[in-house]
Amino acid sequence: MNPLRILVVQPDPVLSSSMVSIMQTLGCRVEQAESDREAARMLDRFQFQAVVCIVEPDDPDVIELFQYIRRKFPHVYFAVQLTKSSEEFQRKLISEGVNFIAQPPMTVATMKSVVLALRNRQEQHRANGESDFNGAANGHSLRPHPAMTGEPCQLVGHDPTLRKTIELAENVADIDTPVLILGDRGTGKSTLARWIHQRGSRANGVFTEVNCQNPSETALEAEIFGISTPGPNGAPIHKMGKLEEATTGTIVFDEPQSLPPTLQQKVLRFLQTGEYQPVGSMQVRRSSARAIFSTREAISALAQRERFRQDLYYRISVIVLKLPPLCLRGNDIEQLARHFVSIYSRRLSKPVRDFSMDALRVLCDHGWPGNVYEMESLIHRGVILSQNGLIQAQHLVMMPANAQTPARSVNSPSKLNGPSIRPLKESLAEPEKQLILQALEALNWNRQETARVLDINRTTLYKKMKKYNLLTEEDHAENYIELD
Repeated sequence: MNPLRILVVQPDPVLSSSMVSIMQTLGCRVEQAESDREAARMLDRFQFQAVVCIVEPDDPDVIELFQYIRRKFPHVYFAVQLTKSSEEFQRKLISEGVNFIAQPPMTVATMKSVVLALRNRQEQHRANGESDFNGAANGHSLRPHPAMTGEPCQLVGHDPTLRKTIELAENVADIDTPVLILGDRGTGKSTLARWIHQRGSRANGVFTEVNCQNPSETALEAEIFGISTPGPNGAPIHKMGKLEEATTGTIVFDEPQSLPPTLQQKVLRFLQTGEYQPVGSMQVRRSSARAIFSTREAISALAQRERFRQDLYYRISVIVLKLPPLCLRGNDIEQLARHFVSIYSRRLSKPVRDFSMDALRVLCDHGWPGNVYEMESLIHRGVILSQNGLIQAQHLVMMPANAQTPARSVNSPSKLNGPSIRPLKESLAEPEKQLILQALEALNWNRQETARVLDINRTTLYKKMKKYNLLTEEDHAENYIELD
């Protein structure tokens, strides 16, 4: 039996995370929506067997959402978890025809009842020779892609910066405009690109990626545009490039700043006209592939220094999406860890319930230099090593300290030259400088967003950037007012 797919609707990340964790433990695949509008968009693009709302009594929005779902997705099961008891509101929900109403508090037993009711209903539909009650007959399922493994991409977390990025990505998924994704290594740029592809009108087309750091310019050009070579009888033999392969789909250029100048010009031509020429051919071909660009570098700064074509930068940065590093995402760390536990315990057929308190402390104290990809690998190992359904601290084999990124490492005394003793003020300043620099780079030098993440005002951030010589030309050009 396929796992049940459930959509949880609740703006409070603490409440929704608790319910998600319970349902994932019960073997369900769970996604989250923070608002009714987001829930409606997700229902349009995915198959869900149930929607579960966590609501305050007398909340009129839940009635409106239920009525909308009943009209458009009549087969979707609708459950409500109340945060406070209210007989009057419960009677109103019953009169509307809500399938399941749970009184507070939210417990594992309550969620088990919801899941059991869903599974019974699923079995009843199958016994009657009907398809799963997920609305697929009405065309609301996710359009499959040939390269997909059966699971849609998921972006887990409630960090405000991440949620803004996801909301913007959702808005441009169906618009054929270039997108630039910024983020440190391992933050999930490729996942976000595929997420956009799956939710857009090109989901049935090919999704392909090009690593622009290929040291061979000729090989890279042939990979992107294809190549024509003479055959044994003189007739040309054409090898398809990724632009042609993804003509009805999506092509991702990873680290486009590594493209040689000649290829930058050819990519720009494709973005402007849709035209390109294979290597060794005079024939002009066309492709309507949607282009997404991803990088961990600040391309805007490279363009200003003429190390990247400015006209190409303007083309690829119509929409800019920024992924924050995991170390700045606060409570997302625990939620993301449980998400990966759910995935790998299912894949490995090894039931894992949760983490020990010591293990959670290890996760929260770690700096995550490898970001989301590091966590996925760590949790994968943790599930394999776990015993009795629990991941302990000793099961979390962290990256060696000497493999940490420089931004997160603290200078240690030299064994050859003896201990290096510096004034306390100077010693304390270095970690602060590194933290500010790390946040600025992760957020593409957006000072307002960096100040918000660091929980300081912009004037304080500016003063610290000036103190540590982190100001850019743009900063000097702006008219800042320094406050005493």
